[in-house]
Amino acid sequence: MYDLVLKGRFLKGRKLIEGSIGVLDGKISRISLGELRGKETIKITQGIILPGLIDVHVHLRDFNQKKKETVKAGTMAAIHGGITTVFDMPNTDPPIIDFKTFQKRMELFRKKSYSDYALSFLLRNNCTEAKRTNADFYKIFMGASTGGIFSEDFERDYLCSPGPVSVHAEDARIIQERPERPPEAELTAIKRALKAAELFKKPLNICHVSTAEGIEAILSVNLPWVSFEVTPHHLFLGRKDYERNPLLKVYPPLRDEKHRRVLWRNFSRIPIIASDHAPHTLEDKENGAAGIPGLETEVALLLDAVNRGMIELPDIVEKMHENPVKAFRIKGKGLDVGMDADFTVVELKKEWIVRPEEFYSRAKWSPWEGKKLRGKVVMTILRGDVVMEEDEIFGKPQGVRINAGESGA
Repeated sequence: MYDLVLKGRFLKGRKLIEGSIGVLDGKISRISLGELRGKETIKITQGIILPGLIDVHVHLRDFNQKKKETVKAGTMAAIHGGITTVFDMPNTDPPIIDFKTFQKRMELFRKKSYSDYALSFLLRNNCTEAKRTNADFYKIFMGASTGGIFSEDFERDYLCSPGPVSVHAEDARIIQERPERPPEAELTAIKRALKAAELFKKPLNICHVSTAEGIEAILSVNLPWVSFEVTPHHLFLGRKDYERNPLLKVYPPLRDEKHRRVLWRNFSRIPIIASDHAPHTLEDKENGAAGIPGLETEVALLLDAVNRGMIELPDIVEKMHENPVKAFRIKGKGLDVGMDADFTVVELKKEWIVRPEEFYSRAKWSPWEGKKLRGKVVMTILRGDVVMEEDEIFGKPQGVRINAGESGA
């Protein structure tokens, strides 16, 4: 008999299947088209069971920035939004740039994380320290962003990385000369990163691609070890939205419609959607801080897009589960026997209004405040335990560090 049986419709590949999933000791033990017996059975009558979704780009602050966000609040926000695994970014205060700070971050997540997690390390001429940490992935800023630290020699830092690299691709020189960060800043950095990737053949993920030329450059080289991500805010918002609301300042900036149209035209070829969840207080935003919170709206925005006929439900699974697993070499995740029993349950037709005051994140604002969305995460299951249902989070932090990041290079 199974510890838990989930009965209902679930997405396997690109097919919607009616059946049962048996869970034993936190793992998927059996997937059946028939009935299974369990100590507990959850019947999903209105919803669809997806594999637990993964966000490969979140900023959870903490350390000296607890007012903005904490690991506890940020991972609760993830669980609330249907995200079972987060990739934590290292441009914290203090930055995760040495072994000692990495250990502090590891301990903080071990005690406070509600979701599973991957830990990062910031590369900037600190190769020896990087090799001591055994991080799950490594981050390089090619130009200054929040925190101000960037690599002065991208090629050297990328080459020395012990594992997969996520890169913020905006050119430092162009940013200095043109603080508005024009499309050229992104394209110049992407071309440089691609040249290095072709030479070194090491896993590389290009963060938050926002320009037509940037996405076209990546797609034209077709390097299997290079992935890239696009954010919901670059898909659903544009330059005119920022002009109406200065709180929408973000790096890279929201772009003109030309760029947004090209992102959508190439949507099927975008491997990863990630939030770049960047929590700031409203006071910090009013003083010019860059970043948009997104953990509690990203899946719902995509579900709304499904309802509007812009994308299909399997696209969400592909870009927020399957491709992150491949790009970052994650072991133990997937809707298959033997994998962690992580599930995101969604109701496609459920309508709701975005109310940031109800967020678990400490960032109590959103570009989509007051917007009615059709499609909602109604349950999140982590290793066989229901950790969120109908907006309520249950239990204590039980997130664990995932098995990811072996470079193989």
